Amino acid sequence: MPYASSSGVRLYYEEVGKGTPIVFVHEFSGDLRSWEAQVRHFSRRYRCIAFNARGYPPSDVPATPSKYSQKLAVDDIASVIPFTHDACTGCGRRSCKRITQHASLHLTAEMHARDDFLAGVTAFLETDPLQ
Repeated sequence: MPYASSSGVRLYYEEVGKGTPIVFVHEFSGDLRSWEAQVRHFSRRYRCIAFNARGYPPSDVPATPSKYSQKLAVDDIASVIPFTHDACTGCGRRSCKRITQHASLHLTAEMHARDDFLAGVTAFLETDPLQ
């Protein structure tokens, strides 16, 4: 199982595809499987990375409340982004839209935050919404 490390916490992630990375950030009631349809579609042309946030097994589940915050969530996104490209897109829906927006403002790589408009993307999409 692949893991990234963020502030001493191991984060489980999966990646598939090649090209410019898209990082999918799940919402409170989901996990990386929440993005399965989108990852399957976009991995044909992009490097798709989905991860389980801290507190969602098989990622570590810290017992201390201080190990959870918006800043740490942004750091967690940074830990799974492959800084091998000039740009990266972060996708979050509902409760994670704010985290992907914070990540786009605070990470050194150029990260474009996307929100609900990608949440409903399906495999029959005819145009590329990232262009």
